[in-house]
Amino acid sequence: MVLTLLVGVSFLSGCDMKKQVTDVEKQAVTDTINRLMNKMIGFAETANIDSTFQWLTNDSNALFVSEKMAYSKRDLVSKFKALYTEIGSQKIEPVKSQVLVFSPESAAWIGVAKGQYSGKEGQKVEQLLSETFIWQHEKDGWRVVHYHESVLNLPDASVKAAVEKGMIALAEKMHGQTPTPSEMPVLLTEHLQKNPLIYGATFAFAPSETNGKIHRAAPYLYRSGTGFRQVDLPESFDYTVSEWYAIPVQNKSPYWSNPYYDAGGGSVVMVTYSIPMYDRENNLLGVLTSDVEVK
Repeated sequence: MVLTLLVGVSFLSGCDMKKQVTDVEKQAVTDTINRLMNKMIGFAETANIDSTFQWLTNDSNALFVSEKMAYSKRDLVSKFKALYTEIGSQKIEPVKSQVLVFSPESAAWIGVAKGQYSGKEGQKVEQLLSETFIWQHEKDGWRVVHYHESVLNLPDASVKAAVEKGMIALAEKMHGQTPTPSEMPVLLTEHLQKNPLIYGATFAFAPSETNGKIHRAAPYLYRSGTGFRQVDLPESFDYTVSEWYAIPVQNKSPYWSNPYYDAGGGSVVMVTYSIPMYDRENNLLGVLTSDVEVK
């Protein structure tokens, strides 16, 4: 993402990058770019190629990068026309985005989105899209002068079903028990051995308090080479605010997380399936999770 942005900045080297941008100008540019991006995403969802790419610059020197390949505007349009003929419907859901304003005439939109695609024969694909659009104000309005897209495939329905089945089996095995942090690594190792599609797993215990001190425990097992490696998330790390913990606890039901980079555990991009676990009195014991690596 940083390298992409640097490419775009160098492309804009002809602009007056030293000009101070006021807060009013910055907000105006941000609102304009967000409005244009929302229109572009809307046209993309309807597979309207001409409308989607109407904002690309006509500068013949401009390059647009998609899945590690650089294209001219003409070639990029041709690529997506061929792609869209295979798609029955699609939905693009931005997960996170921001606008970086360089000057009143130049800005970058950087975002991550989930793409859900249905083929004309009923097949479904989910992808994680990481995109950067460099915008510049030209004579005929705002134009995209550089574009970079990276794509990761998310787990399909069959993978999710297999993970959910394995998680249900482990949850049933733990039902009626009150596990301790020292007991979980054995159970989690067996779980990974039985379910090769799962990259890593943990049981994040519900925090407890002793003499005013909060105690947390979340032993994590993940694949490393041909074996498994254990890490224990630090007690100071408040995993209860993480999406994979907070939402299933709040809803009291299983949950698939959005994609994220796990810096403290497996150090890969992943999605997590979580099941909240309760004792016989319906007190929360913790959250059982399984991770699937996104590649």
